[in-house]
Amino acid sequence: MTALNSGIIFTYPGEKIHGMFFSILKMNNSELAKKLHDNIGHKPFTVSSFLGKKVDKPLVIEKEKLYYIRMTFLEDNVFNSIAINMFKNKFDKKKLDIDNIKFLVTKLYFHEKQSKWAGITTEEELFKIDNVKNEIKLRFYTPTLLKVENDCLYYPKPEKVFGDLLKKFNRVSSKKIKEEIIKDFNEIKISNMKIYKKKVYMSNYYLKGFVGDVVFSVDRNNNTLAKIVNLLSKFAFFSGVGYKTAMGLGQVKDLKEDT
Repeated sequence: MTALNSGIIFTYPGEKIHGMFFSILKMNNSELAKKLHDNIGHKPFTVSSFLGKKVDKPLVIEKEKLYYIRMTFLEDNVFNSIAINMFKNKFDKKKLDIDNIKFLVTKLYFHEKQSKWAGITTEEELFKIDNVKNEIKLRFYTPTLLKVENDCLYYPKPEKVFGDLLKKFNRVSSKKIKEEIIKDFNEIKISNMKIYKKKVYMSNYYLKGFVGDVVFSVDRNNNTLAKIVNLLSKFAFFSGVGYKTAMGLGQVKDLKEDT
């Protein structure tokens, strides 16, 4: 998107972009927008903050500069409703408001060849794993919060990371993963970790999560668990991990061996 005027966003931009997302959705499908807004536990989409920009301090927006946001969709009806309007906005050159700053949609990316943050997959592709890795490196790009009752963990406890991903996967996939596997998630080890705590300032409160690189290891003798961990690590790219992924928290990517 191209900024049409300059300004400063003082609190976390993902919260504002989340509001813009619902404005767009409401224009095309108000019933779906209400359903998603009211459903506290399940959000079949993610909306990022501005990609590559800091999230823990005020963001200066400069006129005529390009800014990128990312949306992922776990259900076709949500994708269809948003995609139609985004293409329409681009064609009609309709201005979008994010915290009183106006933007113009100038580019839309869908394929991984266009951007490392774009991509499309299917259930079949996720279940088809040619090379099962026993060590998987995940990079948590934006602050990630793992909820435990009314509190949050500030580190990537394996059973919480993959337990969260499994529940999200089973909500949207026609082919379910047996939930008995959750008891084996405490066998996943962290063989290397370099993380940092990071605060995110919302309108009336702040949240504290972690960012950084984590290497998760699975015993070579437990091939079933390794397959599930590989699948969920790929799925994490689309679903996000943890709390408030619909506002851009928990954006994560499985780093390939050659990265």
